[in-house]
Amino acid sequence: MVVSLWGINPIERMKPPHENYASCDATTLAADDFFQEWVQTPTPDSEAYWSSFLEHYPHKQAELNEAKKIVESLSLELPNLSEAKVMALKNRIEATIKMPLSPADAPVIPLQRRKFSRIRWIAAACVILLSGAIGYWYYQRPQHLIYATTYGQTREISLPDGSIVTLNANSKIEYDSDFSKKNIREVWLTGEAFFSVKHTSTHTKFRVHTNDLDVEVLGTEFNVSNRHQTTKVVLTSGKVHINAPHKSTTLRPGDMAEFSTKTHQLTQRQVKTELYSSWKEKIWLLEDESMTEVAQRIEDTFGVPVIFENPQLAKEKISGTISTGSLEEVTEIMENLLKTNLELNNNKLIIK
Repeated sequence: MVVSLWGINPIERMKPPHENYASCDATTLAADDFFQEWVQTPTPDSEAYWSSFLEHYPHKQAELNEAKKIVESLSLELPNLSEAKVMALKNRIEATIKMPLSPADAPVIPLQRRKFSRIRWIAAACVILLSGAIGYWYYQRPQHLIYATTYGQTREISLPDGSIVTLNANSKIEYDSDFSKKNIREVWLTGEAFFSVKHTSTHTKFRVHTNDLDVEVLGTEFNVSNRHQTTKVVLTSGKVHINAPHKSTTLRPGDMAEFSTKTHQLTQRQVKTELYSSWKEKIWLLEDESMTEVAQRIEDTFGVPVIFENPQLAKEKISGTISTGSLEEVTEIMENLLKTNLELNNNKLIIK
């Protein structure tokens, strides 16, 4: 057991509700002693608490990482400072950044309230002061925004330049809140999204990063899918340039580029673009698609693995339109297409 100044590990004594931290930024988290205990002396109990927090609020991952960096960087001999030195440090920081570290209109978030000993208070005060200065510098830069979707959810996001991104289920996009600070507009994608990119008067390039390749455009519409060690880019209109390891290509409307992380091969071919972007309208347009591929779509979209009781069914190819508003809708339509029964059991979809 971790022993604190109070003789009891405070993490084991009291756990605040997750929602207490839901609106915290990185600086506020770093100044909270409950959070500091976890970073400095993690226990299985505290690890489970913060893992559970991220399950409820996955979009807070960036703030959590930033807060950890602040706490780790402030692991100094701060408790030796007197109150007078703390106040002098506060005054110097405020004079440097030309603003108070705790503005009058700053929101007060009630986190853990505990009695501090004199040394503990000074240490916490130093963390708050220094993290406040770091926070001031941090928020002068464009804020890094993260949007994510859960299983069964799609989301439309308006970027700072007016471009529109439709995020598919189980996907994530990251970008800076202000594109004007750089000479290129950049986003980072995990999962799948459809991009409608606005052409700017200054012809600023727009770049989509995945873990495999980069897609560079000026103004166009295209779909990017980055799943299962394969990235697919399907161009609806305009023109895009693909940069993959050791190879690049340019796409024109109707082209699809596919890159495999396993083979490092970049291929290109003509496709029906609507087959790859119909998910935006909550439908799948299928044309001779194997049931193995359809099963993978179901798992990617709803988080439910598909089990084939008859392995031969996995080789079947189907065509048609499937409404994807819910897993129940998909199941009902699939039963009609396959002329067989489907059963949801123990969070698995079993095809009889």
